[in-house]
Amino acid sequence: MSQFEEGLPSHFVVFSQTPKAQEHGRALFLRFSIFLIVPVLGILVFGSFPVSLVVIGVFFLISGFSYQQWHDWQRTPFAVSPSHPMMELDSDKESEVMIRMHDGRWLKAGNDRYRLIKDDVLSGYNLVAINDDYTILGHFTDKKTLDANLRRTMALLNQSLALRDAHNEIEDEIEDARKRESIDYGLLDRDWPDESEMEDASGPIAKRLKRQE
Repeated sequence: MSQFEEGLPSHFVVFSQTPKAQEHGRALFLRFSIFLIVPVLGILVFGSFPVSLVVIGVFFLISGFSYQQWHDWQRTPFAVSPSHPMMELDSDKESEVMIRMHDGRWLKAGNDRYRLIKDDVLSGYNLVAINDDYTILGHFTDKKTLDANLRRTMALLNQSLALRDAHNEIEDEIEDARKRESIDYGLLDRDWPDESEMEDASGPIAKRLKRQE
């Protein structure tokens, strides 16, 4: 078990290891592998030292960016139980979601959706339930800005909670149950979105949360 998964119950599966997430991870790796070939070809074609030096610099820039993108994807901070629809096992057992806090603790997600609110004391954002009391689940990240990666993470997390509730036949107070079922379950049937689509997170649940943030 990696340090990232430490404390997570053994039967839970981190998001990046779910079938669709693995597909996207492989596509991400392939895309950047192709991008890395270009500088190598540049070195072979333009053999002069100044040009090769520039091309090598581009190679390392792409390598660093590629690794960071892949690393962030692998550490998307939530996990699902084997019965969750993201696992595509067609199980009748209750579906659950666990969320990883900034300090490494894994906490069971409540019945609500979540949003990020700046912490006035600590640097970063707290994960807060969207309910009448805005219950704080915990300190989620020390990032100072709500960047595209955080927005994507929140969209994926809330979609996983919508899928969980649909599986458990829990009434969804955020969206009409019929619309939720047709839209969110569609995530399991269509191709995984690219990076720009992930930021918008397609479905109406994520769009509403994005507006609230």
